[in-house]
Amino acid sequence: MKLAILAAGIGSRFGGVKQLASIGPAGETLPEYNIYHALEAGFDGIVFLIRKDIEKDFRETVLARLPGDIPVELAFQDPSRRIPAGLAERIARAGRTKPWGTGHALLCMREALSGDSFVVINADDFYGKRGFADIHAYLAANPGPGARGEARFCLAGYRLGGVVPSSGSVSRAICSVDAAGFLTKITEHTRIELAGGELRSTWPDGRVETLSPDLHASMNIWGLTPAIFPALERSFGEFLEDAGHWSRAEFYLPAVIGDMIAGGRASARALGVDEAYFGLTNPEDLQGARRALAERTARGDYPTPLWRGRAPAGRPA
Repeated sequence: MKLAILAAGIGSRFGGVKQLASIGPAGETLPEYNIYHALEAGFDGIVFLIRKDIEKDFRETVLARLPGDIPVELAFQDPSRRIPAGLAERIARAGRTKPWGTGHALLCMREALSGDSFVVINADDFYGKRGFADIHAYLAANPGPGARGEARFCLAGYRLGGVVPSSGSVSRAICSVDAAGFLTKITEHTRIELAGGELRSTWPDGRVETLSPDLHASMNIWGLTPAIFPALERSFGEFLEDAGHWSRAEFYLPAVIGDMIAGGRASARALGVDEAYFGLTNPEDLQGARRALAERTARGDYPTPLWRGRAPAGRPA
C-alpha cells in the first residue's frame, strides 16, 4: 500500500511553498515526518503530487534527503489536466491558473495509485503515528468491496477543537457519524476560525455558524481504494459543467466521498485519533510547528537527523 501526499498547494495564506519549509531540528520538512510514521505503519511506497514549477526545489529539498530504499513517484497537478475534451478550450480561455482542489489533485495521481489501497494526506498537516497505523490495519482487513458491493473507505477523525489554530482561518470537513462509527454526511466548511472563545464558520453568503469543538473533523487523511477514481472522474466532469466554477471554485475530495456514501456506493469508517495536531496554514504556524517537533525529538520520538543511519537517495533532477 502506498502513501499519497498532496503537495501541489500554492500556499497563498502561508506566503510561500510550505511543503518545503524547514521545521525539523536538522531542517526536515513536514512531509518527512508523515512519511516516517507511514513507513512505521507498513505503507511501502510514496507518491507525491506537486506542481511542475516546484519540481527542482522539491527534488533538492525533500527527495534528495529521503532514504534510497523508499520507492518514490512524482505526479503533477496542472489546471489543464483531466479536463473533459468538450470543455478544455472554453476553460482555457477563462484563464484558470489556481489548482482545482483536493479532488482534482487525487485524480491527477490515478495512474500511480490504480493497483492497491492507499492512504492520502495533505503535505502541510502533521498527523501523528496512530492515524497511519489504524488506516493501514483497516485497509488490510477490508481489501475489497462490502456485502452490497460498496467501496470500503476509512478516515482518521480528529476533534474539531483540536484542529483549528488559535489565529487565522482554515477549511475543515465536518463529519456526521452513526452509532456504528461510519460516516453519514460530510459538510465542507471553508472558513473556520476561533473568535471570542468560539469556533465560527463563515459561509460564502456571509452567514456565520457556531460549531461545537467536539465535532468530528476530517483532516484529509483518508484510506481509499481505486474505486474512488471513477467517481472522481464523473463528479469532476459535472463540477466543470457549471461555468461559475471556472474562476476560483475548488473540487473537494470529501464532497465526492460524501456523495458516494449518500448513494450507497461507499462506506467510510471513522477511526478516532487522539493525538495533537498541527499544520502550516498561516505564517505564524511555522514557529509552533518547529517547537512541537523539537519537543518530540527531545523526548525521543524521532532520531535527529530524522533519517539517521539510512543512506539518502540523492535522486537526480
